[in-house]
Amino acid sequence: MSNNSNNTTPNLPVGDFGQALRGEIKLTIGQLLQRSWDITLRSLPWMLGVFIGIVALNIVVSDVLALVFPFDEQVLAEQTEIDWEQVNVGNFIAGSLLQELILAPFAAMLVYIGMLNAADRKPSLRILRGVLKFAPQLVLVAFIKLVLTAVVAGVFAAIGMLLGGAIAVVLVMLAVIYLQLVMMFAVPLIIDRELNAPRALLASFLVINKAMFPVLGFMALVVIICAISAIPLFLGLIFTLPMAFNAIGVVYHALIGLADTEIVE
Repeated sequence: MSNNSNNTTPNLPVGDFGQALRGEIKLTIGQLLQRSWDITLRSLPWMLGVFIGIVALNIVVSDVLALVFPFDEQVLAEQTEIDWEQVNVGNFIAGSLLQELILAPFAAMLVYIGMLNAADRKPSLRILRGVLKFAPQLVLVAFIKLVLTAVVAGVFAAIGMLLGGAIAVVLVMLAVIYLQLVMMFAVPLIIDRELNAPRALLASFLVINKAMFPVLGFMALVVIICAISAIPLFLGLIFTLPMAFNAIGVVYHALIGLADTEIVE
């Protein structure tokens, strides 16, 4: 895997896994944001191409799962008060869960492109196909994340209900945001460092918690930018969604550093 020697975008210092685990690396939100945006324009063709492919695959998977696990979509769309028995909630949950797990290895390709962009390396079809060799661990980490999110959200919802409905909503939102943030590096660590799902989740938890406030501030800013860009007919998302995946790669490279080894299919 060769570096893009023609790129003139100023790079951030490469991180170190050991230092990141010890909390010794300091991040600057402005530099992270500038770097994420600077590498976005040159990476748009690859990222949009993979994104379109994932959307097409999602449509196919959704249609197939709808045949295997049928449920009444019109009830969800048209009724104010949903009759969950009429919807067939079991099929709805099973289909949604399987769809998420099936697409997990392909969504990981976008994350890996962001990692390559952050390190000024060129993606290729061969490299992206190599991501699929980690499919079992990527599916497992997606499953664990879904289960953890559901359990933690349920626990905080129960605690919040004792204090009041509004508090329950706030607690659930905060818990889900925190979980998604601390598990953000699980997919990159599986692909880049070839960790298994439990070790990747644990390492992600440890590293992110050591740099929680700058990472939280940076990712919150990226989400706000994506939300604002969606206002004019969603056209701005053509640029900001790729930037969001680049942002994950930039933070990963700044804290841990992309390994020099190339993925082998």
